[in-house]
Amino acid sequence: MRHRRYIFAVLILVLLGGAIAPRSRAGSEPSQEYKLKAAFLYNFLKFVDWSKEKMGDANEPITLGIIGKDPFGQAFEPVKDKDVKDKKVVLKRLKGFEELKTSSAGDERQMQKYIETLRKCHLLFVCASESKSLKEILKHVKDQPVLTVGEMPGFLEAGGIMNFLMEDNKVRFEVNAATAKHAKLKIRSQLLRLAKRVIEEKATSKSDNK
Repeated sequence: MRHRRYIFAVLILVLLGGAIAPRSRAGSEPSQEYKLKAAFLYNFLKFVDWSKEKMGDANEPITLGIIGKDPFGQAFEPVKDKDVKDKKVVLKRLKGFEELKTSSAGDERQMQKYIETLRKCHLLFVCASESKSLKEILKHVKDQPVLTVGEMPGFLEAGGIMNFLMEDNKVRFEVNAATAKHAKLKIRSQLLRLAKRVIEEKATSKSDNK
């Protein structure tokens, strides 16, 4: 119990940091914004529960995938050796969807392997560079136990589960709890309470948490 309270306290500190930290000037590597987003993603892993089948045995890592033009740089360095749920976290960087289609030139095996890699991720961060391919990417992980996170307008409505947004230079996030339920993911109430917006039932009920 004390350990859980400690984790929750750390998450709150991250969120408060995101609420007061300004963006870094253009050209910095990595920016303060993406340092905060990396910390958010790491903490999301702690407050989302996957099925035993998805988690696998004790030796299998938790995979955090990044698809598209990666804006994080070395932002994950502070957490790269830390465990989540007694498992190692592995960072997997993936080509953008259009880039892959161009390079594979109709190679169905390569495309299928790519899709399988997406589905094996526990968390899949969809970079802003993938906005044109968003619907196609989300289609391939629809109803799969993959926590999709984006940073673009309309991400939740397109079928994503969590989305970052900037509000007065503050990093906030919103959640589509209905989509998470279909993906058989359980987002803990502590995290939902900190969201800017939560979609409880698709296209019917929305609640704003401020």
